[in-house]
Amino acid sequence: MTVPIIMNGAAGRMGRAILGLAAADPAFRIVAGVDLKPGRLRDLGIASDAPVLDLLPVEPGAVVIDFTHHSTFPAVAAHCAAHGMALASGTTGVAPAVADAALVPAAATAAVLHAMNMSVGVNVVIKIAAQMARALGGDYDIEVVEAHHNQKKDAPSGTAFAIADSMCAATGRTRADLVHGREGDVGARRKGEIGMHALRMGDVVGDHTVYFVCGGERVMLGHLAHTREIFARGALRAAAFLHGRKPGRYAMADVLGLA
Repeated sequence: MTVPIIMNGAAGRMGRAILGLAAADPAFRIVAGVDLKPGRLRDLGIASDAPVLDLLPVEPGAVVIDFTHHSTFPAVAAHCAAHGMALASGTTGVAPAVADAALVPAAATAAVLHAMNMSVGVNVVIKIAAQMARALGGDYDIEVVEAHHNQKKDAPSGTAFAIADSMCAATGRTRADLVHGREGDVGARRKGEIGMHALRMGDVVGDHTVYFVCGGERVMLGHLAHTREIFARGALRAAAFLHGRKPGRYAMADVLGLA
C-alpha cells in the first residue's frame, strides 16, 4: 500500500533528505511539501511535481512528517487530529509538558508519534542506556556528551535528553538530576546526578556518548551519525508504521519493536 506523506518543513535539511528518499521510493506518494515559500518541490531539487504550500493542507489518511520549529508543534498536532491525519514528528526542542499537552488529546483521533531522534541505531542506544543505568546501579557516575554542527540552535540536543530521560525513568531520577556543564567552584560531584554536555563544531551531524564510570572501570555507549539519511530513513519507517493505524500515541520503540 502506498503511503501518502506531507512534509512539513520541506526546505530544511531534514525535509530535503526525507523528500529525496521518498521521491525515489515507490512505497511513498508525496502529497505536498509545506514551507514558508510556496512553489514546487522541483524548485528544492526534489524529483517530484508535488506542490510546496505555505499552510498544512487537509488530506485525510495522509501522514504528516514534521521537522520544523518547536513553537509550531501544538498547532501541527491539532491540525492532524482535526482532519484524520497521522503525525510523525522529529521536531526537537519540544518540552515534555508541551508534547504531552499536544499529543494526549490528538491521540484520541489520530495516530501520533513524536521522537527526539528517528535513527534506528539511536533508538536502540536509548533503550540500552536505560538497561545499563538500571543494571550498573547508583555507584556509577553517568555523563552524557553530545556534539553537533555549529548551526544547531538548541542544546543539549533532543537526543541527549531522550537518552537521559530513558535513564531517569529506569532509575527513579528526574530532569532535576541533570547538571548542564560545570564551571567554577562547583564542589564534589553529587551522587545520582547526570552530567549533560553539548559541543558545537563544524559540520558534525550528531555524536552521542554515555559514560558510566565507577572506581576501576569506565563503560561507554555511543552512536555516531555519518549522514542525515539515517534520520530520514527512520522518519519514513515511522510514517509507514503510522499509515492506517488506529488512533493513539506511539513511539519509535513501537516502530522498531523495542517496546
